[in-house]
Amino acid sequence: MTTVESGRRPLGRRRTQEERSATTREKVIQAAIDCIVEEGLHNTTAARIAARSGVTWGAIAHQFGDKDSVLFAVVERNAEMYRGLLDAALKKAGATLPERVETLVDVTWKYINEPAAFAFNELIIHNRASSNAKIIGQQEDLSYKQMSIVWDKFFGEFDLPVPKLETARNFTLATLQGLSLMRLITHRRPTFKRELVALKQSVVQMLASET
Repeated sequence: MTTVESGRRPLGRRRTQEERSATTREKVIQAAIDCIVEEGLHNTTAARIAARSGVTWGAIAHQFGDKDSVLFAVVERNAEMYRGLLDAALKKAGATLPERVETLVDVTWKYINEPAAFAFNELIIHNRASSNAKIIGQQEDLSYKQMSIVWDKFFGEFDLPVPKLETARNFTLATLQGLSLMRLITHRRPTFKRELVALKQSVVQMLASET
């Protein structure tokens, strides 16, 4: 006997309010990212975010609070994305220092060139210029903690001095961000394979040195 013939409702669970809210949140965050990347941060208005997401601004404000909170959610999304990529990569990474460096650099380079990371960089510049102390503080705190956690996961077992690890981390991120910026100013979209190899070698030398 079929479900209809038995008089019972077709199988299928209705989504909970929490699930609907999560879906709405995802739509809004992705709409904000797309708007920043495709239209520029100055055009990422409350109206544009609402239009792109298909969610009324009233509903967005009810869930997020205000536009700044939506933009900070983009920052948080970047942290989640980067953490997820690295956690997955770490499970497959080798046990030696060079292997860990290679995995970390490759994953970070992939992440930095994602649209969400581009939006993140736009927000960094915007937030510094706007002097919004709350957003700047949240962004700095989240970014610093995120990087520290990631590098500790990859290199904690090597018992490296904290200053050495911080220097290698800052050098790596600055180099990758610079290469990513260079990709934006040319239509050739270079891969920077040689530069990435040189970066990995330099970081390994930094971490393995006795000084």
